[in-house]
Amino acid sequence: MIWLLPAALCSITIAAILKINERRGGDRLLLAGANYLFASVLAFLILRGGVGLLSAGTLVLGAVTGIIYVLGFLLLMAGISKGPLAVPVTVMRLSVALPVAVAIFLWNEDPGPLRWVGLAAGAAAIVLFGLGIKAHEGERQSGVGFWLLMVAMFVVMGTGGVLLKAFREMSPDSERLVFTWLLFTSAAVFSWLAIVIRRVPFDRSTFLLGILLGAPNLFSTVFTLLALRGVSASIVFPFINLTVIFGSTLLAFALWKEKLGPVATAGLVVAALALILLPM
Repeated sequence: MIWLLPAALCSITIAAILKINERRGGDRLLLAGANYLFASVLAFLILRGGVGLLSAGTLVLGAVTGIIYVLGFLLLMAGISKGPLAVPVTVMRLSVALPVAVAIFLWNEDPGPLRWVGLAAGAAAIVLFGLGIKAHEGERQSGVGFWLLMVAMFVVMGTGGVLLKAFREMSPDSERLVFTWLLFTSAAVFSWLAIVIRRVPFDRSTFLLGILLGAPNLFSTVFTLLALRGVSASIVFPFINLTVIFGSTLLAFALWKEKLGPVATAGLVVAALALILLPM
């Protein structure tokens, strides 16, 4: 359980940096590319170049997970540009249901009665936050294509969590940092290909902000893998997700004086309840 808190704190830091980038209008893809590049370099430096021989499972899982991370990010950007903001944000957070379900049915995890209540409260909190965002934004049209995009985003982002759990189950713990290096290297290559193909203009401030994002992103993954070593995935992913919602909301209120509507406030209360129940 001890690794859940630093993983959540890193994720809150990530959310804060993403918020800063949104407020200044920086390009999201360039931010992601710089972030993945720095995370890859940092992991390699920590390894001191000692990658060594890897198991086939770690090699494949690391490369595929990196691509999945970038695909999920691109789908999120597409969703934000094509439909109501509340929908992709809510779908992104609800995607934790996929690794939770897979962990329960494939790896026979049993959350227990109180944790089931916590999971239900967490899902309700995410939906309430989505409705709260909806209440503060203008109406935007969304057709069948948009909802197919949301289904794809749910599956892709949820698959990222499943792959992290699969690494914990299938690969040796000694390859944890190498796995994260492979993950972020793969994500860096894939994201910079997208940057070149889309001809994203280089912006020094956004690039530097992305580098700042790389460290907490790397350690968020490392701490999540450490947490999965001793805590079930059905607890790890919802706990971190809800902590990010709770912490980033309070941070936005403190730093940017963002006010919560009644629906979002209810979501905050329900999220607090879920955070109490999940570790029990």
